Amino acid sequence: MSVLLASDYDKSRFFKAEDIKGEKKFRIKDVTEEKIGDDKEKKLVVWFTNDERGLICNKTNNRVLRGAFGDPVKGWIGKIIVIFTMLVDNRGKMTLGLRVRIPPPKQSAATAEPPQQPVKSGNGAAATPAAATAKPAASAVHDPELEPDPVKSIKEEMDDEIPW
Repeated sequence: MSVLLASDYDKSRFFKAEDIKGEKKFRIKDVTEEKIGDDKEKKLVVWFTNDERGLICNKTNNRVLRGAFGDPVKGWIGKIIVIFTMLVDNRGKMTLGLRVRIPPPKQSAATAEPPQQPVKSGNGAAATPAAATAKPAASAVHDPELEPDPVKSIKEEMDDEIPW
């Protein structure tokens, strides 16, 4: 028989900002509609496989999840999200709030490119390998952070070696 603890009845069924230190990954188990607060407003609550508490979806988090996984919440089940805290404006006062983001997909070993060894040009300087200058395939995912710096590209283009 387990010990009955009064402190177990202080625990909330829902996450609070104080519950998350840094960020944490969760797999969605279910999404329900619950009446929350004194006014019993209907809210979506996301439940997880790796925690008993649910995440009450505010408008911001709802839009992130809906944008990533679609409007029917049935499509959210099994998806992985990251919950983190950040300062948010809550009725004119800055407080810690919970936010969600979608983690980037893991790259499989088959699609990961092996590290490139520098290729030496005729004068001993490192030359750019052809694979590094090739454009990505059309099926590649567009990521603005991976785009080349246009200023750097122009400088590199203008600094071509002229073979004599």
